[in-house]
Amino acid sequence: MESQINQTQAILRRLEQLEIPYKLYEHPPVEKATDRYEMGLTFEADCVCKNLFLTVRNESNFYVLMLQAEKNADLRRIARAIGSSRLCFGSDERLWEMMGQKPGMVSPLGVIHDNARQVIVLLDVDLRGKTICVHPSDNTKTLVMEFSQLERYLQSFGSKVIFIDPEKAVENL
Repeated sequence: MESQINQTQAILRRLEQLEIPYKLYEHPPVEKATDRYEMGLTFEADCVCKNLFLTVRNESNFYVLMLQAEKNADLRRIARAIGSSRLCFGSDERLWEMMGQKPGMVSPLGVIHDNARQVIVLLDVDLRGKTICVHPSDNTKTLVMEFSQLERYLQSFGSKVIFIDPEKAVENL
């Protein structure tokens, strides 16, 4: 697997190839999305997102979940919404193996490293139409971009995307 610097550069190159506009911010490491507030980090975006690497118990399916940072990630409700068995956090080893990411650096942008297209991306339906903050597999950098551009990025890899509203039905992209 590539070094963290090369992985981030690969993501930025892909965004540029797709002509996806973004603003890049560099800052001290941020382990959890909500830490940005405590650190006084502000970005020109509608919302900050948190990302979780999830799986089912037998590891037959893997997911990256992107929600607004203020929302609760109720894994039971999300599992029901996607018609899956109980969800749990994926192991650090599987995260590295499948996405080339480390804990605290999970991002849907990491699908660039998911060559087998095994990871399903779960996106909060309420992110549509917003300007979002997401990091490029490096928690010392934050990208600000339009959510619709993230969708384009994911589509460019053929990644399966499911929009979720944990309290309602799902919508496949």
